[in-house]
Amino acid sequence: MKVFKFHQFIKLERGQVNTAIIDFLRKSVFHIDNNTLDLFENKKYEKIKDFIQLANKQELLLEVDQDKWIPSINFDNENQKDNLYSFDLIIEERVDLDIIKEKFSYCEIPRIIIYRKRNGENEKMITKNIIRKRKDFSSCIKMCTVNGCFNNHISEDYYRFNMRYNSCWGKKITVTNDYEIKPCIFSNIVISRIDEDSIDDIIKKIKRYWFLTKNKITKCKDCEFKYICFDCREIARKSKNDLYAENPYCSYDPFKGIWAI
Repeated sequence: MKVFKFHQFIKLERGQVNTAIIDFLRKSVFHIDNNTLDLFENKKYEKIKDFIQLANKQELLLEVDQDKWIPSINFDNENQKDNLYSFDLIIEERVDLDIIKEKFSYCEIPRIIIYRKRNGENEKMITKNIIRKRKDFSSCIKMCTVNGCFNNHISEDYYRFNMRYNSCWGKKITVTNDYEIKPCIFSNIVISRIDEDSIDDIIKKIKRYWFLTKNKITKCKDCEFKYICFDCREIARKSKNDLYAENPYCSYDPFKGIWAI
């Protein structure tokens, strides 16, 4: 008996009403209602001819023998080991890089983001990957208002990261000009000071913010798009003074399965 199965690069993320069909091969996302998916999984193909036709057109399906095993991407992160001493470092322009170098000497810093332009010979002593940005919170708001927080960057790495960490705060440590440690350059949450705690203690405190995934966020935890959606936690937190609030710019209702007009 021949049956239809999704190809091996597809991940199904079921929400309250709809399911996201995430195609990592073509970096695309499709949307179907859960009733259609139930009929598909129960092989009631005659009742969903339009879906089968469209899914075939988009090359989402394989027609195979019923007993044929189709490999799939393993997204089980339960046993994943975290290197807590590898993280991006975000600093403001007047931070003394010698202090940074000494404090984070045994950490792995893939990149440093420096807010506002500065000149310095010491930067490459920490990492070769230096990014300079202007400190402009409106850029975060624009990112959310233009796309409704929906991220068109569909990749397996991005998806895995968001399953494990917060898409914005995850694996980042911010040091301000006052040497305060924060989860975000725009946040008023002060976790520690660089001269008060050891790196071990700083990481213990900041982990709460790193691992604040969409599974802990109001509304988002029930959404099929939760792992492909960018989460500016600071915008959400400031809107309701609640660390776990949903983003006010999100226009999707996962309980009705519709986008606001």
